Amino acid sequence: MGLGLRFWLWTLLTGSKLKAYLLEGRRLLSTERNVSALNVYREVVGQWPSRPDGYLGLSLAYQAMGLRPEALREAKIGDSLSRLEHNPDDLEPRLELAAALMEKEMFSRAAAHLDYAVKLAPRKPEVLKLAAEAFRKNRNFTRASNVLAELIRHEPLEASHYEALAKNLSDAKITQQATKAGAMAEALKGVAKDPGNSEAVDRAMRQFLSSGHRKRALMLVEKCLQGNEDKAGLHRLRGEILLEERQHPEAIAALSQAVALDPIDIKAHYLLGRAYQREGDHQKAEQHLSLVSTMEAAKQSKDPLEVSTALVRVLLDSGNLEQARQQAETLNRDHPHDWRATFILGMVLRAQGDRKEGMHMLHKAMHQNPLAPEPHLEMALLQSEAGEVLEAVGEARKAVNLSPRDPEIRRLMAGILRAHGYLDQALEEEELAEAFTKKQH
Repeated sequence: MGLGLRFWLWTLLTGSKLKAYLLEGRRLLSTERNVSALNVYREVVGQWPSRPDGYLGLSLAYQAMGLRPEALREAKIGDSLSRLEHNPDDLEPRLELAAALMEKEMFSRAAAHLDYAVKLAPRKPEVLKLAAEAFRKNRNFTRASNVLAELIRHEPLEASHYEALAKNLSDAKITQQATKAGAMAEALKGVAKDPGNSEAVDRAMRQFLSSGHRKRALMLVEKCLQGNEDKAGLHRLRGEILLEERQHPEAIAALSQAVALDPIDIKAHYLLGRAYQREGDHQKAEQHLSLVSTMEAAKQSKDPLEVSTALVRVLLDSGNLEQARQQAETLNRDHPHDWRATFILGMVLRAQGDRKEGMHMLHKAMHQNPLAPEPHLEMALLQSEAGEVLEAVGEARKAVNLSPRDPEIRRLMAGILRAHGYLDQALEEEELAEAFTKKQH
C-alpha cells in the first residue's frame, strides 16, 4: 500500500516503522479518512500480531465508522494483549483473546493461545471446551479429541461432548472409537429427553459399563433418580451397579426399594436374591429367588390366567396385599367361572384377615373344581389359624388325598399337624414329602 512521503519521514524521525504506522493511522482518523486508517491498522496487525496497538487502532476506526460490535471485539483483543504483556499466565484475558480471535476466524492464533491456556488450567471445563473448538477449526482433530477426552473426565454425562468427540475421531480416521463415542452421545440424548425412562437410562448405563466406566454409570443413574424416586426401574439399575461394585448393603437397600415399587420385577428379585446370598442371608435370598422361579415358570405358560394368578401369589408373598387384592378381583371379574380366579381371591382375602369372605370364595372354588387340592389346603390353613383343629386336619387330608404324591402339599399338611401337637403324624408326612421329592428328582 502507498502511504506517501509523510509516512517515510515519520519512519526516519521515530526510527520505528511501527510508530510511523500508528502516527499515520491517527492522522487519517483525525481527518475522517476512516477506511484508509482501517487499512493502516490492518497492516500493523499483520506485521505485529502480538502487539495491542493495531487492534486498538482497528477498534477506533470501526467505532468511527459506526460498527460497534467490531469495535468492541478489536478493543477486547487489544485490552487482553495489554494485560498479558504484564502477566502472561493470567487465564481470563487469554480466554477472552482466544474467543475474540475465533470470532475473527483467526483459528491458528486462537489455537496457539488455547494450547497455552490448557497448560495453565488442564482441568477447567470452559478452557477445554474452547480449546477443543479451536483445535477442530484449525483441523487438528487428534488434539481436539484428546482435549475432549479430558473434558469428558470432568463432565461425563454431557451428550454434546461425546458428539463432538465422535466427529473429531471420525475426521482423524479413528473409526472404531468414533462409533463408540457416537453411540454414547445418542444414548445420553435419549436419557436427557426422559430421565425417568429406565429403558433409556439402561441403554446409556450399558454403554458406560461396556467401556469399564462403572462410576459414570452409577453417577448417571443417581442423577436420573433425582425427581424420579418413584421409578422402580431406576432403583433396580442402581442396585445392579452397586452389586457389581460389591457395595452389598447399599445394593440391598436400592433393590428392596425397587421391588417395593414393582413387586413383579423379576430381575430386581433376582439381583436382590444374589445380594442377600453375598451377605450370607440365605433365607431372604431363597425367598426372592423362589419368587423369580415362580414368575419365570408362569411366563413360560401359554395360559394367561396361570400367569396372572402366579403374579398375584408373588404380590402376596412380598406383602403387597392391596395390589394383590386389586389384581385378584380383576381376575375374578374377568374369569368368574374359572376355579383358579375364585381360589386366588380367596387366598388374598384370607391374607387380609377377611375370614368370612375368604371361606366363601374357597367353598366356591371347591364347587367349581372338586378335584383341585389347593382350595382344601387353603381352607385348612384358615381353619388352623382359627383354632378349628379337627376341621383343619380334615381339609388338609382331603388335599393330600387329591394329590398324594405332591411333596409340597404333604409338607403343608405336616405343618398343620405339628402346629397342633400331632408330632408323630407330622413327622410321617415330612418323611413322605422327602421321599416323593427324591423320587421326582
